[in-house]
Amino acid sequence: MTALKIPSLSVEYVKVPVDGPSNLTSLTVQMAIVPAGQDPTGGDWQSAQWIGTDAAVLIGPATALVLTKGLTYGIWVKITAAPEIPVLGPYDLHIT
Repeated sequence: MTALKIPSLSVEYVKVPVDGPSNLTSLTVQMAIVPAGQDPTGGDWQSAQWIGTDAAVLIGPATALVLTKGLTYGIWVKITAAPEIPVLGPYDLHIT
């Protein structure tokens, strides 16, 4: 996945394509968006949703994830597929 660039004023879904089993979209998915170089901690994880086979979370003004203009973030995806809990990322997101 190439680095995403999203304007700070935009309210939109950040989507990460995910490959997996045929029941992928029935699994619980969470996403964390944290400053580049940091690993997410417990409070960073947000409930996400499936849009097709993309994990997606809404960012921007008036959402739970308001990001700072000019910074680069890491996008992380966590899928609960008991007993496994794979974590994907980080993928780069630059806020313009």
